[in-house]
Amino acid sequence: MTRLSNFRLAAHLVAAGAWAYSSGASALEISPGDYEPLPAGTHAWLLYYQHAQSSAFYRDGQRSSDFRLRSDVSLLRYIHSIALGDKTVIEPQFILPYGHLHAGGDASGLGQTTGSGDLILGAPIKWSLATANADVFSLGPYVYLPTGSYQRDDSLNLGENRWRLLLQAAYIHHFNERWALDSAADVSWFSRNDDFGAGGTAQKQQARYEYQAYLRYSMLPGTQVGLGGGHIHGARSSVDGTRQDDALSSTYVRLSLTHWLTPSVQVQAVLGRDLDVEQGFKENARLNLRLAKLF
Repeated sequence: MTRLSNFRLAAHLVAAGAWAYSSGASALEISPGDYEPLPAGTHAWLLYYQHAQSSAFYRDGQRSSDFRLRSDVSLLRYIHSIALGDKTVIEPQFILPYGHLHAGGDASGLGQTTGSGDLILGAPIKWSLATANADVFSLGPYVYLPTGSYQRDDSLNLGENRWRLLLQAAYIHHFNERWALDSAADVSWFSRNDDFGAGGTAQKQQARYEYQAYLRYSMLPGTQVGLGGGHIHGARSSVDGTRQDDALSSTYVRLSLTHWLTPSVQVQAVLGRDLDVEQGFKENARLNLRLAKLF
């Protein structure tokens, strides 16, 4: 694609990029071991830092080079585990994002932004099953409140200016004491954004789907490595009644290392990148860091 075409695409993104980035930023990825039940009565505070870099943009599978986007996002998460039965817990929680987005190269017209993301409230229920190695099944609803930073004239926003309901199911199969397979699938439904783009038009979006799977291995007591990834599709939108050719289809890979420093303090690092993207920015590098404290 020529440089002139790149600038034309950037101009289009200035009008439509507010949704294009925020919908990807609000994905609810899991990490290996996330759905292991916390003991009833446990409180957990988690602090995340996520850094990602993209150097290309895809539209209908066509690549535009030198479309750079850098994101630095931190998240504060609180979880409390409550017993519902001998082998069942519910874990009410909230997630509050805050971050900075910066576009460069031929996408520099998108500018940059700093602010808070939408507050997420969740309450997954986790069942420890009567299988040979105590497999786990979980079903969790999450609600995204339209509390994040959003300006319709800005091309990049951390808030979505709409409600979102995400339903996530997860299953952990323990092969033995060392090996486990974590899998999850979720679907998101969105309310209408009535203040989209420079003209403040109505934007609707179809359901978004995500599938994730990770193979996890306990190398040493308190230390685990995980390898896997996920796939996202759906989420085609319409603006002012006009259907957009912007359905998502992307696949990513992740490698994780998790270690308990003490019985109540855990650290985790995750490296990853996108393997294939049909629509939007393609991440060529991602680093997620997490610090967790149980009490």
